[in-house]
Amino acid sequence: MIQQLFYNLYFISLLPAFLALTLAFLPTARALELNAIAAEGEPVWEAGIFGGAILLPHYRGSKYYDFYAVPFPFFIYRGEVFEMDREGARGIFFKRSWGEVDFSFQGNPPVKDDDAREGMPDLNPLVEAGPAFRLYFQNDEPGTKLYLLAALRGVVSVDTKDFRPSYTGLRGGLSLVLSDFKFRDESPWKFGGNIGIDFADNRYNSYFYDVTEEQVIPGRNAYSSSGGYGGAWLSAFASRKLSRSLEWGLFLRWDNINGAVYERSPMAREKDNILAGTALIWTFAESERRRANR
Repeated sequence: MIQQLFYNLYFISLLPAFLALTLAFLPTARALELNAIAAEGEPVWEAGIFGGAILLPHYRGSKYYDFYAVPFPFFIYRGEVFEMDREGARGIFFKRSWGEVDFSFQGNPPVKDDDAREGMPDLNPLVEAGPAFRLYFQNDEPGTKLYLLAALRGVVSVDTKDFRPSYTGLRGGLSLVLSDFKFRDESPWKFGGNIGIDFADNRYNSYFYDVTEEQVIPGRNAYSSSGGYGGAWLSAFASRKLSRSLEWGLFLRWDNINGAVYERSPMAREKDNILAGTALIWTFAESERRRANR
């Protein structure tokens, strides 16, 4: 997804360490990778350049937004034990045609110059890592995918001055995902979307929504967060293949915090947020070897 590609910028430096851990499984992984190579299917690896723009709220419930416009290189690897693609990086521990369990990463950008946080510290970027379970409603094969995704991730904030991580709680979610849908097989357009809910513990919510007695000012009361339901979202995305190596995409997401446990925080000033982005993706190299369709 376009949104995820932008978020990946904030934790891409951790991928070498994640890959090093994956290499510990090389004896098993090598046998699986050899079985994954076939004459037809997706390339085992692809390399290219992603350039896009996205509008993001500082955090869910914030009335302030940041605009990002960045080009950066990307690398896609499709293996049986390790995958790094447009949904992020993940190690796959269990995979069948009806589902899989993986260990994946996500990220959140830093928050600076937020008027609602006047006199309060800026928020460092977050890195999330943990297991996810995908239950496919049809076989996991090339083409349209419909699946239920359940994820639970530990979260750390990373100090941008000395890159020191600090544990920031637990966050999870449950969503129904549709991807790679085409109205006709020969169509250059693909569509998708998802709908889901978030939940988090009090430590994660405190990072965004707590206000201490020392931080109280007129219009900003003291607030202490609890854990629980964290809001819902609905998103849609579309991409069009412009040529064999060039693809254009659009992304739109609506977040809603009605009923969220932090809804009454003075930091949550908006019930609804809109995220939107567009991207141009150029793939300039790919492997001759192909991964077998599964």
